Amino acid sequence: MEFGFTAEQEAWRREIQDFLKDNPPEKFPTQSGEDSWGHGAFSKEFVRLLGQKGWIPLTWPKKYGGAERPNTDLMILFEELAWARVPWAAGAICWSMANTILDMGSEELKQEFLPGVGRGETILWLAMSEPDAGSDLLALRTTAIEQDDCFLVNGQKVWSSLAHISDYGFLFCRTNVDPKAPSWNAISILMLDKKLPGVTVQPMVSMLGDYFHTEVFLDNVRVPKRHLLGKKNEAVIHLNKTLEFDRFWARFPKPRFCQRITHDLVQYAKETRRDGTLLSQDPGVRSKLVESAIEIEACRQVLWSIGWKIDKKIPLTYEASAAKVLADDMGLRFFDRGMQILGPYAYMGEADKWGALRKNLRRWFLWTAGDSLAGGTSEIARNTMATTGLKLPRK
Repeated sequence: MEFGFTAEQEAWRREIQDFLKDNPPEKFPTQSGEDSWGHGAFSKEFVRLLGQKGWIPLTWPKKYGGAERPNTDLMILFEELAWARVPWAAGAICWSMANTILDMGSEELKQEFLPGVGRGETILWLAMSEPDAGSDLLALRTTAIEQDDCFLVNGQKVWSSLAHISDYGFLFCRTNVDPKAPSWNAISILMLDKKLPGVTVQPMVSMLGDYFHTEVFLDNVRVPKRHLLGKKNEAVIHLNKTLEFDRFWARFPKPRFCQRITHDLVQYAKETRRDGTLLSQDPGVRSKLVESAIEIEACRQVLWSIGWKIDKKIPLTYEASAAKVLADDMGLRFFDRGMQILGPYAYMGEADKWGALRKNLRRWFLWTAGDSLAGGTSEIARNTMATTGLKLPRK
C-alpha cells in the first residue's frame, strides 16, 4: 500500500476543491440539518449538481452511466466534500444503496433506477429496523405476501433515515411467513415507492428539534413484483454486503470532517482568551487538540487501508465493523473534547465570529451520541470482529 497520492489523484483533488469554491454550502437550500459523520445537511439541489457533474456514478460501469473510475477517486471526493461541509447527505446515502443495486439487482431494475440515482434525481432510503428488530434484523415482522402481480406488504419500520424527503426505500421484509422457515431463508428486499397507497411516513423529532429519522407504516401496500431486489427469500445472503457498504462508506468521511473541525478549533484557541490567557497557551486545551489530531489521523489511516482493499477487490470480513466502531468511538471522544475546549462559552450567543462554531459543536456533540447505534450497534460490530476477525468462539 502506498502512503501517498499520485499526481493524477492530486489533480483530481484540486479539481474538486475548485468546484467547491465555486459552490459553497451556503449557496444551497437544505431539507435537513447537518450530521456528525461529515455528510453535511441534506440538499436535493446540491445532489442534483453532483449528478450533473457525473460524480455520483463515478465508479459505476459505463453501461449504467458511470465513469469506471477507481474507488480511491471516490474516497478523495468524499474527503473533500466532508472538509468543505457541503450538504451532500442525500448523495452519501444513494452511493451506498446504488452499490447494492449494482451488486444484486436485475437488469430491469438497474435500467429503471440507476439513471435517476446517477443524475441525483432519485433519492433512496433504507427501511431495515423495526420496533422489535434492530440489531437482530432477522427478527423482523414486516410481511410481503406474493399475489398475482405484486407483493402485499404490511408492517412497520423505524429509524428510517430521511424517508420523508426521499423517493424509494430498500424494504427488508419477510416473504416466507411459514413460522417453521429459517430466517436466513425467509427475507427479501423490495424497492418501495413512497407514493404507493398505504405508505405513511411519520418524521420523528430528535433531541436537536429537527427531523432526520422516521417511522414508516405499511398497510396493504401493493409493491410490483418487478421491484424485488435479488431473489426471493435470499436477502440475507446480501445483507452483510449491504451493511458493509453502509458501515464503511457512511464513516469514511468522518476523519477528514473532524480534521476540518480541529483546524477551526485551533484557530479558535489562537484567538480566544480565558481569564486573560490565550487558550492556545493552556496545557489542557493543547493536550486535547493533540489527542484529537492523533486519533483522527489513526482512524483515517485505518479507513484508507480498508478502502485500498475494496479498490483491489480484496474481500472484507470484519473490516467494515472495525471501521464503524473506530470512527464512531473517535467521534464521541472528539466532540466531547470540543465541548470541553469551549467550556461554558459553548452556550454563548451567535453574534460574534465564533458563534457558528459553538452552535455547530453543540449540535454535533448531541448528534454523535447516537452514531454508535446506526448501522447496527457497536456491541454487535464488536461481536463480528471477535468471531470473524479474531476467530473467537461464538459462545
